[in-house]
Amino acid sequence: MVRRIAFITEGFMGSTLPLIRQLCLRGYEVDLYYYKRVIHEPEACVLDYRAERYGINVVPREVYGGISRYVGNDNLRIYVFSQVRPLDSVPVVRSVMGLIMRCQAYGAARVINGRCYDAINVICNYDMGHMADLLRYLSGNVVVSLHEVWNHAVPSVRPSKLLAEVIRKGCRIVLFSDHSRGDIGRIAGVDMDLVSVNPFGLFESFASLPELEMRERMPEKYLLFFGYIRRYKGLGVLHEAVRLMGEALGGYKIVVGGRGDDGVLEEMRGDDRYVLIQRFIRNGELVGLIKGAYAVVCPYLSMSQSGIPQTAFPFGTPIVASDLEGFREIITPDVGMLFPTGDARSLARCLSELIVHPDRREQMRRNILSFTQRHPRYDWENICENYLDIIGL
Repeated sequence: MVRRIAFITEGFMGSTLPLIRQLCLRGYEVDLYYYKRVIHEPEACVLDYRAERYGINVVPREVYGGISRYVGNDNLRIYVFSQVRPLDSVPVVRSVMGLIMRCQAYGAARVINGRCYDAINVICNYDMGHMADLLRYLSGNVVVSLHEVWNHAVPSVRPSKLLAEVIRKGCRIVLFSDHSRGDIGRIAGVDMDLVSVNPFGLFESFASLPELEMRERMPEKYLLFFGYIRRYKGLGVLHEAVRLMGEALGGYKIVVGGRGDDGVLEEMRGDDRYVLIQRFIRNGELVGLIKGAYAVVCPYLSMSQSGIPQTAFPFGTPIVASDLEGFREIITPDVGMLFPTGDARSLARCLSELIVHPDRREQMRRNILSFTQRHPRYDWENICENYLDIIGL
């Protein structure tokens, strides 16, 4: 009998699609429920679809595009769960809309439960409280994969709305780093016997996407910082490192790609050492940015884990990152460089060394291209094997 697995997510396609591919190649039937009314270029794939109605909508196969080619067979079906969202600024409306949302979640759960999956995997962050109602009504072998377990900038031992529902239901929890396991162990009520770690591998579906030319004029030589910009990602540390480097920057520019907010962006604006791309960057554009970068810089001040290395490594691009546990788990000296967190002088020294030793950078590139052979923990075949063991199939 063919085993069937449902995935429910509002993103995280870079780490979800490779797992789905492995399952499909093993003969599993996989249904992916995308929790969003309008899908426009999710991470690491091309998929554009607008739901025609609230509830569960079937996404026509003709819009799967490169996803079908990447997965390699027809074992994947994609749905969209469209739901109203409350207006937080209007309490009465929020209350009424919350009731409507719960009714819609109940209806969607009835449909999903009725399809008798061998496992249902909800993939989310701790703060996606709107998914808690759907989770409440799901039945059977329900597993929750958490990319973030709490606000690591302001940790709290009190579980979020979603995590409280996970605890109440007694769901098995899959985390993606040992650091996250340590974090969740500090949250009240979590049964650590139900918690497993299964790291995600490289976001290999990025490499299957066509490269798109940037609208902006790109420098010939550059270091890249990319992702949604938040203060905890340490852009100010990079700015100070660039100041300390002076002429040692060697003609390289710093490309900062992504939307978000950090006060240091105003200091970078107008400085010809920087190229700021503060907009939504399409997948194909990101492919070109990473390919062209001499290295990717991650000067984070805190984190649980990051998908930046898994995004950059399929293109052989080295990483210079803060010496945080989440980075240490994947960035070893053969594929990148780590510097003490928040230490701009050490970051400047790492970047200078990499710039003046292109042979070292080239050796890192070669090592990265054989990364999964060198680090089998991050091979998707092994990850899939561990996943099936975790979910009991």
